[in-house]
Amino acid sequence: MRTPPHPLEQAFLARARLLATTLRPSTVDSYRHTIRLFMSYLRQQFPDIRHASQLKRDPHMLGWLEHLWTQQVSSTKLPLSARSRAAHLLRLRKLFELMADHRFPPRPGLLWSQDIPRAEDTLPRPLSPEHDDQLKTEFRRRNDLFSNALLLTRLTGVRPGETVDLHIDCLRHFGDDQWMLHVPAVKVLRERWVPVDEEVCTIVARLTYFRTLPAAQGAVTPPAPQEFLLPRPKGRDELGIQLRAALNDAASQCGITAHIVPYQLRHTFATSMLRAGVSLPALMKLLGHKKAHMTLRYLEITQQDLQRELDLVRLNPRHLVPLPPLASTDIDAADAPTVVNRLSAAIRVLELYRQQNIAENDKPIQLLLRRLVRIRSRFQKLASSLTIEK
Repeated sequence: MRTPPHPLEQAFLARARLLATTLRPSTVDSYRHTIRLFMSYLRQQFPDIRHASQLKRDPHMLGWLEHLWTQQVSSTKLPLSARSRAAHLLRLRKLFELMADHRFPPRPGLLWSQDIPRAEDTLPRPLSPEHDDQLKTEFRRRNDLFSNALLLTRLTGVRPGETVDLHIDCLRHFGDDQWMLHVPAVKVLRERWVPVDEEVCTIVARLTYFRTLPAAQGAVTPPAPQEFLLPRPKGRDELGIQLRAALNDAASQCGITAHIVPYQLRHTFATSMLRAGVSLPALMKLLGHKKAHMTLRYLEITQQDLQRELDLVRLNPRHLVPLPPLASTDIDAADAPTVVNRLSAAIRVLELYRQQNIAENDKPIQLLLRRLVRIRSRFQKLASSLTIEK
């Protein structure tokens, strides 16, 4: 006999369908995943619970918090991170809020803000320049489907999920030698265009070739669907797992013992672009960020970076006070406007000197500046009266 649907699960799913009108499909799938996880916990620990109004903070919700600590990521068998646990709790709290008008509404205060764990500060995580060069060399040496996909991620800074979802016609020509990579809207609901160089164009051509190879000629997977650049015979998630495995294998071949994930290639791109001189607004556009604080989290500023910036400032100083023009040595131009200009230049130079050499007591210099200003004013009045008399 078929098991009747659980009324609480049905109520949760109804609220998730309401969210589908405003949220991305992937976000709604995350809500459904949280519902499945929570209902599995209730069926095992509290099978008598049928409605949200029966839930109590103790023991139901406190038990749920403890239950989340025991969950593992299926691909790595590692415990859920604080970020993942916080996401489950936030989604469940949102569902409780949406059920306020339900026939059996949940009690207020089931989840507190103190229950939401703070995410670990894992950003930025760029590779060191040595490991970055080693991996790029290894990717170029292997020259297979996954290595080219990972190299494309590193050279363009796109998200790994965006690499997986690239279309077959992602490369567009914008005239002359300008090429752009069309990045689909995956995490944010807007697409973007990333300028690319000749190497990226070659990589896209290789991936286009690999996707058409039959299995008898060394293809890793069956041909890709018509719309995607990368094949996904077992689904999108499986393709992401294969890319992570290929990255770990390449890192092991290079002698890198640290655990590396594909997202670190994006962090490495951001940091390398900053060191190359790309401005923060341009880097935001390249990475597809809406806010600058997220871009700043991707950037690793080392002591060497600070030293380089200070050296550049010392070699090419920039001042808010403009330098005065060089005074002319032409003694024939000794008219009243020339005298006023020379006095103004002297005032600007002395003010610049004062700002660059601020001491505890710069009162004498300030007095001298005031005297020069008064002298210039007295001379202007004198020159004006002499002109009137003539």
